[in-house]
Amino acid sequence: MTSVPPEIATPNDIPGARALVGYRIRPGGPDEPAEVYLDVTDKHSNRNGFLHGGIIAMLLDASCGFAASKHLGGGEPLTPLVTLTLNTSFVSGAKIGDRVTAYGVITGGGRKIAYASAELRDSSGQVIATAQGAFRAIKQEPRT
Repeated sequence: MTSVPPEIATPNDIPGARALVGYRIRPGGPDEPAEVYLDVTDKHSNRNGFLHGGIIAMLLDASCGFAASKHLGGGEPLTPLVTLTLNTSFVSGAKIGDRVTAYGVITGGGRKIAYASAELRDSSGQVIATAQGAFRAIKQEPRT
């Protein structure tokens, strides 16, 4: 398995969608949940003024993915992988001005495929959404 490009030293250095949306990552230790959090602003809202469902799914996917990355990489949270499946259930809404946090944990897997689940909670601890997914380790070509 190739390693992560050298310009990505920590999960919060990852460019692309993470930087565009503005979520932050706390990968945690080997037996701790991977946390992904976002301070919800109007740019994250749907037409009703709540956190958009697509961003909710993104946060759940990221937290499950970092949990899977740690599992597949022997504790290394930047192990390259892809999402194979992600099943999401929406429970409640998150408001502009709130901080939401997704907590991802491993539920099973082996050397190449890991299974993870996550909960997205608001700052009061209320569950906003849940997800379960499968993730596969990949070989990553160096960026050019």
